[in-house]
Amino acid sequence: MNKQDLIKAQRLSRAILLDILSDDTLKTIDNFGDLHDHCDANCLAGVCQEWHWLHDEPNELDILNEAQNMVNRALGVINAEIPADSNNAEGH
Repeated sequence: MNKQDLIKAQRLSRAILLDILSDDTLKTIDNFGDLHDHCDANCLAGVCQEWHWLHDEPNELDILNEAQNMVNRALGVINAEIPADSNNAEGH
């Protein structure tokens, strides 16, 4: 995957994350695969619609897969539990 494709995957992952974070149920899920229990996750950010910009890309599937990987990583961070004994930002 080249740099341009990575940039496109990042753009798509941001759009997918916005859809996820705008839904109270979806934003509690920490794995892209688990989103399928609640919605058609592959259609988030309008990807399933024929007009979507991604459909004109020669590496469409690679870009989509990388975007999903980026979403997985972001969801893991967003929903990560901070241990009760960890230090806070001030070092206390």
